[in-house]
Amino acid sequence: MIKKIQQKIDEYGFDDHKIIEVHSNENQLYLLKNGVESKRTVESHYYEITVYADHKSGSDKLRGEYTFVYKPTTDLKHFLEQAKLACTLVKNRHYSLLDSTRVSDVQVFDPRLSKPEEIGERLADTICKNSNDSHVYLSSAELYLTKSEVTLITSTGIEACKKKGFIEIDITLIGHKAKEEQELNFQIERRSIDDLCLERRLREYKEYTRDMLNVQVPKSGTATVAFPATDIYELLSPIIFHSSGRAKDRAISRFTLNEKIIDEATNSLTMRSSGILPYGIYTDPFDDDGIPGQEHTIIDAGVFSKYWTTKRFADYLGVEPTGDFKNLVIAPIIKSAFDPNDYYEIIQFSDLSPDPITGDLVAEIRFGYHVLNGKKTPIKGGSVGGNIFDALKHIHFTNDSVFEGQYLGPKSIVLKELSISGQ
Repeated sequence: MIKKIQQKIDEYGFDDHKIIEVHSNENQLYLLKNGVESKRTVESHYYEITVYADHKSGSDKLRGEYTFVYKPTTDLKHFLEQAKLACTLVKNRHYSLLDSTRVSDVQVFDPRLSKPEEIGERLADTICKNSNDSHVYLSSAELYLTKSEVTLITSTGIEACKKKGFIEIDITLIGHKAKEEQELNFQIERRSIDDLCLERRLREYKEYTRDMLNVQVPKSGTATVAFPATDIYELLSPIIFHSSGRAKDRAISRFTLNEKIIDEATNSLTMRSSGILPYGIYTDPFDDDGIPGQEHTIIDAGVFSKYWTTKRFADYLGVEPTGDFKNLVIAPIIKSAFDPNDYYEIIQFSDLSPDPITGDLVAEIRFGYHVLNGKKTPIKGGSVGGNIFDALKHIHFTNDSVFEGQYLGPKSIVLKELSISGQ
C-alpha cells in the first residue's frame, strides 16, 4: 500500500515526502464500582503523510509542507490536491529530510501486552480488590492497553519499523462520610506493567480521598511549595522550551550556551532529555524524522550545555539534530535542604500549565496538604502562583528518586517564595 501512496505523491510533483504508517490494536475495559461493565477491542490503521514542495522568493529557497491523516477508505487524491495548494502558501526556510537512520535498541514494548485480554482482566481484578475501603469506594475506572506497529518511509530512502506498547488507566474514587461525598480522579500512563505499581497507588489515593472529606482552604501568603513527580515535566516545560533549537532560532531563548542559569550558591541540577530510558513514555527507537533514540545533557550542573533540535531547526542552526525533547531526567545537586516544618505538599493541581515564554504559572490546587511542624492538614482550593525562572534561585529537592513514566528524578521539586491565593 505504501508503494502505491508514494506513486500517487510522485504524480503530483512533490519534492519530498514522509509517510508514517500506524497499525494499532487497543483493548478497552470499563469498570463500574465492583466489576467490569464492558470491554471492547478497537483496531486502527492509518497513514500520517507529510509532503513538501520547494519554491523560491528571489534568491531564497523556500519549502512548503502539509501534513494530513489518510485512511485507506478515504480519497487520497482529495488530500493531495489540498496539499498541493497548501504547500504554495507555506514559506518556510528550506531544510532537508534525513538521508538515513538507524533503530536504537530501546525498551518500549512489554511482551505481556501481546495478551491484552489476560492482562486487562488481571489489572481490572487488582483495581476492584484494592479500591474499596473505609469511607472510600471505586466509582469507575477505564483501562486502555495498546499495541502499535509503526513504519516510517521517506523519499530520501529511510525505511524503518518499530513496535510499541502503551497502558493508560483512569480511576475515580469516591470518599463518603454521612451525606458528604468527595471525588478524586487520577491517571497512570506506562509502557511496562511492572511500572504501574497499582496496589501502592491505590493505597495512596484511598488515603487522599478520605482526607478530602476534611479539607480546608489554604491561607493567602508566600509559601514553600512541593510539586509532585506527576507534575514536574509540566512544571519545567518553560525550561524545556527555552532550551529548544526553535527558541534559539527565533531569538527568544533565555539561555546562552556554556552560561550558568542557576547560581553556584544555590541548589542546582543536571537535566537530560532521554529517548532511551527503559519503558519511558517518550522513549523511541526513532522519531518521526527518523532520528534514533538518544540521551542528551541539556543543563550540566547548572550550566546550559546544549539545545535540543528537530531536523528542521538543526538545519537552520547548522548543528546535528537531537530530535524532540524526550523523557525528562533530573539529577539534583543538593547543597541545602528546605525547612520541612512549614510548606505545602501538592498532590494534584486542576491544571498546571506555565507560560512557555515567560515562565509565569498560576495553578488551582485540587488537593494537597499544609505541613506545619509535622502535622499535615488537608487542603483544597486556592492557587499557587509564581515564575519558574525566578524560582530556580530557590530550588530544593527531596532526597529520593522516582520513575513517573516521562520523568525520572526526585519525588518532589520544592520551590520557595511562591504566592498562595486562598482565604
